[in-house]
Amino acid sequence: MTALDPHRSLANLVYIGYGGDPASVLRITRRRSVDRKKQRTERNVFQCFVFGPRSAGKSSLLNSLLGRPLSKINSATGEHYAANVVDQHGGCKRTLLLREIPEDGVKKFLSNREFLAACDVAVFVYDSSDEKSWKSTKELLLDVARHGEESGYGVPCLLISAKDDLDPHPVAIRDSLKVSQKLGIEAPIPLSMKLSNPHNIFGRIISAAEHPHLGIPETETGRKRKQYQQLVNRSLIYVSIGAAVTVVGLAGYRAYAANRSTSN
Repeated sequence: MTALDPHRSLANLVYIGYGGDPASVLRITRRRSVDRKKQRTERNVFQCFVFGPRSAGKSSLLNSLLGRPLSKINSATGEHYAANVVDQHGGCKRTLLLREIPEDGVKKFLSNREFLAACDVAVFVYDSSDEKSWKSTKELLLDVARHGEESGYGVPCLLISAKDDLDPHPVAIRDSLKVSQKLGIEAPIPLSMKLSNPHNIFGRIISAAEHPHLGIPETETGRKRKQYQQLVNRSLIYVSIGAAVTVVGLAGYRAYAANRSTSN
């Protein structure tokens, strides 16, 4: 609640009779865009957006973060949250907040330029045994990648190949590897809630969030835009150098002319 609505948390502290300065209990961190430029983060609470089509395994991922057994997990619709503390290597503890984004609400969310501003990392879950599930997830990934490039809020992205205990679809395997390589992100992470420990996936998500400059997908359009911007920047540098040389040359010529006039 504090990550989503800090003002309400402060109001609740006052309501229950907290005697100190309510603002002192919050730690204000710098903008995520600054973290990406500095290639490191000071955060210990990370918000992860979870994308994917229906029945891909998004709700199972959220519920497993809460420690709920698979037998009690029901498929849900709409926007949901789950938060818990995750133990990392070296005894470090990080708080992970998963926010499930409903498939039918993605377009509405992406119409907001600031949508990814509060996101530290995005995961895209698909049913590895279902070709249609993978294709829907690929479109979601491309839409989010383009939004990040256009808004300036690009975030690290991970593909999660869920239901790994089922027979994988050959198209999903081949195409997912191709797409991840083309976008410059990590290969899909296989996950089975029945056969593997989901704690490992949460560690991978936090690790991606702790390296905010890595794993950001780059589309072909974004790559060309970056190359064009680099070309423009180089051209401006050359123009600036040329102008400086011209000014120096002109100043030298004037000094030479002035000395010559004095001598005459």
